[in-house]
Amino acid sequence: MFPRLLPALAGAALALTVTAGGASAAVAAPALPTAPAATSAGAPQWSVAPANADGPDGRISLRHTVDPGGSVTDAVAVTNLGSEPTSYTVAPGDGILGDDGAFDIAAGDPNDAGAWVSIEGLDAGTLTLGSGETRVLPVRVDVPADVTPGDHPAGIVVGVSRSESGVTVTNRIGVRLHLQVAGEITAALTATEVTSSFRSSWIPFAPGVLRVETRVSNVGNVRLGALTAVTGGVIDTASSGTEPVELLPGDAANVVTETTAWPVFALFGTTTVRPVVLGDDAIAAPTVTELPFVAPAVSWSGLAALVILVGTVVIVTVQRRRRDHRGASIADAGAPSAPEGTRVEAGAR
Repeated sequence: MFPRLLPALAGAALALTVTAGGASAAVAAPALPTAPAATSAGAPQWSVAPANADGPDGRISLRHTVDPGGSVTDAVAVTNLGSEPTSYTVAPGDGILGDDGAFDIAAGDPNDAGAWVSIEGLDAGTLTLGSGETRVLPVRVDVPADVTPGDHPAGIVVGVSRSESGVTVTNRIGVRLHLQVAGEITAALTATEVTSSFRSSWIPFAPGVLRVETRVSNVGNVRLGALTAVTGGVIDTASSGTEPVELLPGDAANVVTETTAWPVFALFGTTTVRPVVLGDDAIAAPTVTELPFVAPAVSWSGLAALVILVGTVVIVTVQRRRRDHRGASIADAGAPSAPEGTRVEAGAR
């Protein structure tokens, strides 16, 4: 039986763990919707959101800047949207980016900022709520004195485990924690590699599709977004899209731009990487980076048509010359020979 992903009212990441026969695997999923989706009757439904003492306060994430060795407090609210009392597992974790680029909260024991987060109001990491009940959980972040400045992403996940046909399915939703340690902040992206390819059109000599893949790395200590653009003489200017690719400190990603270009055997262009400040981050965007590239661009259908055309012309020309030569030979063979003159011997008269 396939596991079902459960809805949430608020959260920044979701992970799904399926356990069977003592083995487990974690699967990252995209960012959660802001409203619950339809589920089967009786399936658990719940939400988790940033909160104040009265309950959810409308924020979409927790956001704090803390000095090394300092601490800060906040809260999250968990609500049971189902029709039955339910027990939830609540835990902090380190923030990561999944394979699809969406923010997620790593499963297992945290090694960075997730280890600095403590949550009150739990019974051995568990919270039990009646139908429709909301509970506000105080959150405290204690930053070690010896950590490096910059972003240390984390989050808080709330999960439910249940058995389905002998398989234990755990569904989790979470709230993102934007945690920045005060100090010297460096915002920097680098573009280290560009690969390009050209897909020709089936129409001879028509524009084809140019694909440019730029390797972008976050070499600073705060998160940044990245957008790329491609320009060139016979290349239609295009960008990687309107949504920047998020890069956490130390992360790298391949940013792809596709556009149309004429098949002129070699395309000379430039890819431009533009850093983008994300959300409410209070940093200055670094300058853009430009890298040149060259892409082979051959119209294979046009080349095939040209070969056929040239071959046809050659064949027609050869056949015409052979025909003309044959006609000339026949004409020479059929022409009358000149009459021989009368030979008169001396003294014959």
